[in-house]
Amino acid sequence: MKLKHAAIGTAAIALAAVGAAGPALATGSTYTVAVGGSSAAGTHNITATAGALSFAVPTLTMGCSSANVPASPASTVASGAGITDIAAINKINFVGCTGPGGALTVTTVGSWKLHGTSAATAGATDVISGHVENITANVSNAVCRFTVTGSANGTFNEATQKLTVSETGFTGNLKVTSASGCLGQVTTGQNANFSGVFTVASADGAINAS
Repeated sequence: MKLKHAAIGTAAIALAAVGAAGPALATGSTYTVAVGGSSAAGTHNITATAGALSFAVPTLTMGCSSANVPASPASTVASGAGITDIAAINKINFVGCTGPGGALTVTTVGSWKLHGTSAATAGATDVISGHVENITANVSNAVCRFTVTGSANGTFNEATQKLTVSETGFTGNLKVTSASGCLGQVTTGQNANFSGVFTVASADGAINAS
């Protein structure tokens, strides 16, 4: 996502989440964002696809074979000046997820927000550092149920239009906020890791700086 850095700002996020949220990362930079060559204020629908993803707590590593951000409900990227909430991801379909007890169903909750935290130049190959905030996901099968909330670090590569989510090291940005069953392998209060690479697309054109 090519983003032109304008100023440093602070975004106060107050969105509903299931369970107690992990440590907030509500700070971000503001940007001027263009989609399809236009930086006029507006929103533009996006979709995304991802290959294998990894989710882990200190006692267990789980995974999904793929994921996608569908066309409906619409997820969007914002264009214009002074943008802090760059993108709103309103649903992710996770496919082929497994964990304690076998196949897991993952349901995302609310609107996940993409914030950048680094400066962008006028070039077309910036890699913007940032984080995905307001994460809430409910995970379940017949013997395991847990909720994860918080935020995840990541980057957006303007050249490839890929969002890489890389929350690692069990830092506390993501947490298991409720858990039951799970053969004792997932417990309330655990820190969590999450990683994957999403290729983002907008029918309105490339997401670039004006």
